[in-house]
Amino acid sequence: MALTADIANHVDAAPAADDLRPRAGAIFADYERYLRKAEALHAAGRLEAAAVYAAIAAHMGLRPHPGFFASPRLERLLTDIGRRTAEPTNYTRPTDPNRPIKRILHVCTTVATVGGLRNMLGHWIRSDSTRTHSLALTQQRGPVIAPLAEAFTSSGGSIHFLNRTMGSQIAWARQLARISRDYDAVVLHTYSQDPLPLIAFADGEKRPPVLLLNHGDHLFWLGSSVSDVVINLRDAAQDLSITRRGIAPPRNVMVPTIVAPSVRTRSRADAKRALNLDPDTLLLFSAARGMKYRSVDGVSFADTHVELLKKHPKAVLWVLGVGDPEDWREASAAVGGRIKPFAETPDTKAFFEAADIYVDSFPFVSSTSMMEAAGLGTPLVSRFYGAKEARIFAINHPGIDKPTMHGATEAEYIAHLDRLIRDPALRESAGETARTSVLHYHTPPSWLDFLETAYERAAALPPIDSSSVFGANEVEAFSYGDPDRGMYEVFGFDDSQAMLKAYPGMLPLGDRIALVRQLRRDGVIDSWGETLRQLLPEWLVRVLKDGR
Repeated sequence: MALTADIANHVDAAPAADDLRPRAGAIFADYERYLRKAEALHAAGRLEAAAVYAAIAAHMGLRPHPGFFASPRLERLLTDIGRRTAEPTNYTRPTDPNRPIKRILHVCTTVATVGGLRNMLGHWIRSDSTRTHSLALTQQRGPVIAPLAEAFTSSGGSIHFLNRTMGSQIAWARQLARISRDYDAVVLHTYSQDPLPLIAFADGEKRPPVLLLNHGDHLFWLGSSVSDVVINLRDAAQDLSITRRGIAPPRNVMVPTIVAPSVRTRSRADAKRALNLDPDTLLLFSAARGMKYRSVDGVSFADTHVELLKKHPKAVLWVLGVGDPEDWREASAAVGGRIKPFAETPDTKAFFEAADIYVDSFPFVSSTSMMEAAGLGTPLVSRFYGAKEARIFAINHPGIDKPTMHGATEAEYIAHLDRLIRDPALRESAGETARTSVLHYHTPPSWLDFLETAYERAAALPPIDSSSVFGANEVEAFSYGDPDRGMYEVFGFDDSQAMLKAYPGMLPLGDRIALVRQLRRDGVIDSWGETLRQLLPEWLVRVLKDGR
């Protein structure tokens, strides 16, 4: 059967014909092409290469979305590889639901030098201080940033760099399985496309309980088949886990994002002076990555606020992280430059301390920035104009949902801002409500109660049967409904094939050469130096660059 005909069998009949749907379908087609390759290799018994091509297929689904949130075919393929390649072991999972969980193995694909995932991991380890925490990294490049490494070693744990040992995905998965048996529970913080957990933990009876942190809740990810418990950070994420990822309701728990308590180092007026703002200026402030402020239907984030700022000449809107969008310039000029975008910077403290009102990013929320602002007693305003099924784009996080002033329409959103600008007492009371709420839900000691519930659930439930999460003939179907369509509207498209360069070194030599040739033909690799680098096994490159 032709590939296009086969893809049509997986595509729903949602009535949406516009310029985005063909590009969205192309993502599914790329995913399908590499999945077919993985399935062919798997059928031929070439399991090492099949695992790598399964990871490539999953990675293709992140540009920005494949039209589904879980892949039954990839999960079946990878867990089958795990069962067929598992080492013999006498380990048997403990059955006592009351057993203490004292030693935790955290598994990450990589930990970056900056970012919310790394921050949450560090806060987690330092807050959960009565336990020993260790870290296993499947694809780390470079060292682990010193404060995070120290958090693990100070707890009595260790750090394992799997990709610095000889071999590739299957060898690393077997090593991960061996390491895990010294622990009472495993927590997955892995990236969406990482296949190692499915290979390592395919047999639930031969491993400790596995909890998956759903940190990429708006993305497709691998892991449903091996996760005894899924830790969701908000209720919209939990809804998707149940309805679109195959996670049974009892296996879902809610644990809010943990953040460091915000500590004010100067008054709002002094912070404004530090930013060369008059203390009488009323600062509306927002901070997020630029992609979260994408213009929608020709209306920019700046455009929405022009008439409001014309009405309030002492108010300004500053947005940190967006750069200098060309389509913001007319709006800024219309209010005499009082809409001011800034590039990303690690020095954000003065901005948050100066803010009178925190304005959430749009069309995709930035919850951690909202939590930081709330911790300083700043009132919060957010907006979401979509369908209920698309609430993954909205603020619905435990500690900031209720205190946030939500706009369900543009008029309602602007009305909230107008009220806050005009009413200092409302700003004070709304800010204090937000501060109290974020401290309760998102910081210790109360945050630890949520975590204990997750550990207890993982210990009490029987291990997940990886072969029963999805039906034997269940396949993923491309959807163009909500929230799928919104992924393309919010995040746009990344047509780059550069991500493929992460994979040749994980393949057996013959397959490695074939993929490198493909990348040269496609112009992804354009120099002989890079070609030679891609022909080296990944473990050797990591040892040469990073040591053991």
